[in-house]
Amino acid sequence: MKAQKKTTEPALGPENPLLRTLIDGLPDYIFIKDRQSRFLVNNLAHARVLGAAHPNEVAGKTDLDIFPAELAKQYYADEQALMKSGQPLNREERVVDPKTGETRWLQTTKTPLKDQAGMVVGLMGISRDITERKRAETALRQSRDELEKRVAERTAELSERNTSLQQQIAEREWAEEALTGTHQLLETMLDNVPDRIYFKDAQSRFLELSQALAKRLGLKGPEEAVGKTDFDFHPPEKAREFFQDEQRIIQTGQPLINKIEKQITASGEVAWASVTKVPLRDPQGKVIGLVGINRDLTELKRAEKELERTHRRLLDVSRLAGMAEVATGVLHNVGNVLNSVNVSAALISERLRESKVAGVTKLAKLLQEHSEDMSRFLTEDKRGHQVPLYLEQLAEHLEEERNGLRDELKNLTVNIEHIKEIVTTQQNYAQISGLTESVTLPDLVEDALRIHSGAYVRHGVTVVREFEPLPAISVDKHKVLQILVNLLSNAKYACDEGGRGDKQVMVRLKPAGEGRVKIEVADNGVGIAAENLVRIFSQGFTLRKGGHGFGLHSGALAARDLGGSLSVYSDGLGRGASFVLELPVAPMHPESDKPLEEP
Repeated sequence: MKAQKKTTEPALGPENPLLRTLIDGLPDYIFIKDRQSRFLVNNLAHARVLGAAHPNEVAGKTDLDIFPAELAKQYYADEQALMKSGQPLNREERVVDPKTGETRWLQTTKTPLKDQAGMVVGLMGISRDITERKRAETALRQSRDELEKRVAERTAELSERNTSLQQQIAEREWAEEALTGTHQLLETMLDNVPDRIYFKDAQSRFLELSQALAKRLGLKGPEEAVGKTDFDFHPPEKAREFFQDEQRIIQTGQPLINKIEKQITASGEVAWASVTKVPLRDPQGKVIGLVGINRDLTELKRAEKELERTHRRLLDVSRLAGMAEVATGVLHNVGNVLNSVNVSAALISERLRESKVAGVTKLAKLLQEHSEDMSRFLTEDKRGHQVPLYLEQLAEHLEEERNGLRDELKNLTVNIEHIKEIVTTQQNYAQISGLTESVTLPDLVEDALRIHSGAYVRHGVTVVREFEPLPAISVDKHKVLQILVNLLSNAKYACDEGGRGDKQVMVRLKPAGEGRVKIEVADNGVGIAAENLVRIFSQGFTLRKGGHGFGLHSGALAARDLGGSLSVYSDGLGRGASFVLELPVAPMHPESDKPLEEP
């Protein structure tokens, strides 16, 4: 057993001040396991994400002690296959946080660890939380991997020391033999971690750096940078900025965390990085240098710009969609009136085609032919005898035609005036939305009803008003009107589909608690099934044939923007429905949801 420990533990490595400082500066999850997949070493970040306050609490445990059985068995099978084959594993994993139950994504790299004889004695794993990157990929669809997660490692405490002299001697021998393994472990990390990591002395000269940083500096390998400073690789102004930051850290001992820097690559391209620099101390606590970690944020910055451009495009689309909704409402209501206009015009056209006026022309022509013997024609000719009776009948027909045409022209004039009223009313509200002003709700409701009055009359829908006294409210009346126009339109269609003879829409105004009011639009129409009530405000969802599913969704969003809400109630199919728009009397503060104070 003693010989076996000497063979295995040196490959795992003891604590080392240089390595410990690096581990303290990295946030990724780093761990080491033995051949039985038991945790030997965990950095602090990994211990905490596993629900422990200290790495010692995790030592000796397996994944079965921490994760759900199915997930832990998969980890075990993967790790045993890795140690058997000696091939490293690098992949993205979907895991469940044992503390919160939240599903997250990790980029996990597991590498076999070997002793001096080349035997696999365990594995080292580095897991990076890439949940935010996954979410960014989903939101932007084509964005690249952009935000790599923090890397951290911290060696575990040495095994509990035996008080016997023989155990103490064995531990000292183990420590001496492990120095080589520790250095190899550090080199493995610097060669594989994608962040740009470096160690510098008190004069800001490079002592050691990762392959990623060497590549960024345009070097063949890290050794080419040893002993040099940033002045050898960067423009003087930028190098001076780096030097001043580092000297401040060395003098004060205060770290620099997540500073966003604009950098120029070796190829001359602009890049962005999140920079963390922490002091490096000797065993006595004196600052002798620093450890730096640069994380590339270039893709994230590009993604942010793309997201901003997308947001602007969405605002434009939203504005156009709102204009289209207004135009659709106007055209719909004008279209209802135009049906009556078309009927009146058709009747006038038909009566003109069938008019008896043509008989007057024929009579005039007949009388012209007998102008020289008019007296004889009227008294002796059979056709002349019929002229008085014909004139009497013609007069009656023409009078009837005149009265009919007058009535149709009157109807036509009324309908045209109604079209003008609809357009005028809409124009009064087609101003810049977002302007808050004092509004009297009964007047606003009457404006919405007036827009639909022609359609309600044509479809035989009766409007019942129940208006309780309410104070004037400060609100964007354009948004409120659009919500009401849409609710009244839906109520009319619901009454039509309900098939009742007594179609009725009831509009109620009432208080809704301190500082709030309600506008209710209820109908006795087709009703809403219970399973559809929770979906009624979803974008694209509609119960009406030919509907687009935009009106109620946009209405709910507009109500929320106004600091209010839009809700629906129905006892089921055939029982009608009631939509309630609740609004604050005073405009709401966008962050606190409290009324704005008067200036």
